[in-house]
Amino acid sequence: MRYLLASLLALLLVACEQPDNTETAETEHHDTLLPGIPVADWQQASSDQFEQAASQWQQTLTQFGQAPEQDSLDALRVTLTQWYATLAGQYLLPAARACQLEQQIILERLDSWPLYPGYIDALPEWPESGLISDPYLEMTRKTLRTQHGATDSAEASLGFAALFVVLNGTADSPKPLTAFTGEEDSVVRRQQWLALASEQLIADYRTLVSDATLTAADLHCGARTLLSRHQKLALALEDNELVIPEGTRNGLDSHLLTGLQALPETVMDEWENSQPGIRQALEQSHGSGWEPIIQWLETTTL
Repeated sequence: MRYLLASLLALLLVACEQPDNTETAETEHHDTLLPGIPVADWQQASSDQFEQAASQWQQTLTQFGQAPEQDSLDALRVTLTQWYATLAGQYLLPAARACQLEQQIILERLDSWPLYPGYIDALPEWPESGLISDPYLEMTRKTLRTQHGATDSAEASLGFAALFVVLNGTADSPKPLTAFTGEEDSVVRRQQWLALASEQLIADYRTLVSDATLTAADLHCGARTLLSRHQKLALALEDNELVIPEGTRNGLDSHLLTGLQALPETVMDEWENSQPGIRQALEQSHGSGWEPIIQWLETTTL
């Protein structure tokens, strides 16, 4: 027994003499972290623009529901284009936040394309196709989230691209005013979908809103996301049933680049300090487009 007690005492003494590596390891971990870049002012300005445009869209949507006429439909389409521009023009910020929070699924749901237009709404050749035409599908935000990308990424039931399809139709099948008038079940469900999809879009955007700092790695990842979307626009569609809505094509690419070029100076300074060369790449992009940004992204390590 004495030998056992002596052994236990010796072990305790050895344990007490062991250096505490926890603090050292923690310090080394923090030393490897990139410095935080304050983005609160940028976030406030960006989200204010988005929220104001969203509010205008919802007001115009309500007015259209009360008086579904061609003039109010035209006004609603213009409002949707303006709302979309507030996302596309500030896309780096939610893209970087999605990288930070590992919420790329939410970011993608904001604007999923290319997509199958017949998945969400009826087409002339398939007048009863689409989720909107299915009377057995409960029209709720939860259902729409479940149906979004259910078996294929091009099965979009939410997001800006889907809004463009339901409101405008496609280049081959423009949406007539009659799709929004009358007492048919599909008309009522189409109006319900417009309201629900808008609410979900706003909720998804707010998930990516935060005053927390970002790092150069987050911004670098976000810039790669922008580049990926730019490059995807130029790719040939593998399926002739897939579409990229005109509302997406007409504004997205130019807004992505100009929004990146308009990066707040304070954010630019901090990013340049951590990853030199981004300032020069953006300055050169005014004359050379995406090429200097591509070169910088390919040669810059995190």
